Amino acid sequence: MADTAAPATVGAALTARTETGDLTHDAGQMAVATALDDLIARLQQAPKRRWFTGLSRRAEPVTGLYIHGGVGRGKTMLMDMFHRALALSQGDIRPFRLHFHDFMVMAQDAVHAAREAGADDPIAAAADSLAAHGRVMCFDEMEVRDIADAMILARLFTALFDRGVTVVATSNRHADELYKNGLHRDRFLPFIELLKTRCAIHEIATGQDWRASMLASLPAWYVPDDQRAEAALADSFRQLAGTAEITGDIIRVAGREIHFDRVAGDVARASFAALCEAPLAARDYLAIAGRFAGLIIDHVPALSDRNEASARRFMWLVDALYDRQRFLIASAASEIETLYDGHLFAFEFDRTRSRLGEMTRRHGKP
Repeated sequence: MADTAAPATVGAALTARTETGDLTHDAGQMAVATALDDLIARLQQAPKRRWFTGLSRRAEPVTGLYIHGGVGRGKTMLMDMFHRALALSQGDIRPFRLHFHDFMVMAQDAVHAAREAGADDPIAAAADSLAAHGRVMCFDEMEVRDIADAMILARLFTALFDRGVTVVATSNRHADELYKNGLHRDRFLPFIELLKTRCAIHEIATGQDWRASMLASLPAWYVPDDQRAEAALADSFRQLAGTAEITGDIIRVAGREIHFDRVAGDVARASFAALCEAPLAARDYLAIAGRFAGLIIDHVPALSDRNEASARRFMWLVDALYDRQRFLIASAASEIETLYDGHLFAFEFDRTRSRLGEMTRRHGKP
C-alpha cells in the first residue's frame, strides 16, 4: 500500500527535506524535480489508448527524461522521489525501477530465453516480456560498456517504445557520450538518436557534490575491527543511503550470481568473506565496480600466504574500485601499510597499498 503521508510530488519531497535541514536548497535539483513532476502530470493525462495493451499493437509513449550530471548531484535521490510520487499519483501508472546494469542482464536473459523457445524475433519477444513489468521504466546509472549490450539496444528500445513504454534514466554523462570509444560504436549511434528522440535530455546544473561533502567527514579505514568499527560502518551506510530503500541485489556475470544483502541505491555493504572468499574472478569485480558508486566492507583480515587466494581477489577488487573512481570504507584487522605480509604477492600488493592509501585520503581517516 502506498504511503499516503509521503509528499505527492518530487518538488514537495525535495522541499520537505530542505525545510527539515536534511538538504540545502539546490536550484539544479529543483529544476529536475519540476521536470519530473511535469512528466507525472503528462503521464496522468495521457489517454489510456496510448498504453501497451496487446503484443501486436503499437502504442505512442509519453516522452520521458534522460537526466545527467556529475557524481553526487542527487540523481538517485531524485529518482527515489519520482518513483515514490508516481506510485502515489492518480491513474494506473505502473513504474518499474532498477539499475541499468541489472536491466541489461534481464534483457539479455529474456533474449536468450526467446531464442531457446524458437521465437521468430527474440528481441521483440524480450520486449513483450520486459514491457509487461511496467508502463514507466526507471533506470539508474545508464552506462554502456559491453558490446553485447550495445548491439541490441536500438532494436530493444525501439520495441519497448512501440509498446508504449516511457523511459526515465539517470547517467553521469550526456547521451552523446554513451559507449564513447566503444568497439563498433557506429552501430550504437542509432540508439543514441532514438534515446534523444524519446527522452528530453536534462542536465542537473553544477552544484554541491553532496556525496563528496559527506565522504569528507567519514573515516575510510577502521582499525581495530571491533564493535566501534561495526557501529561506525553502520552509521556510514545509514548516512550514505539517505532516503533510499535498503534492499538486496544480485549481479549476474557469465552465468554466476553475486548476492548483496544490503544495498541502498548505488551503495552496498558487504563482508570481506562474501566478496573475497567466494570464487570470484577479476571480471566479477569489474561488474561490481560498474554497479556501485562505493562499498562498505566489514572484517578485512590480515592477509598473507595463508589466505593468498583471498588476498588476490582483494587486489582485484581494489583495482576495479580505484579504476572506476569508486569509494571504499572498511573495517580491518590492521593498517593498510601492514595489511599484507605474505611473499607471493609482495610486489603486486605495493600497488594495492598505494591505491588504498589514495582512496582513503580522499575522505579522511579515523
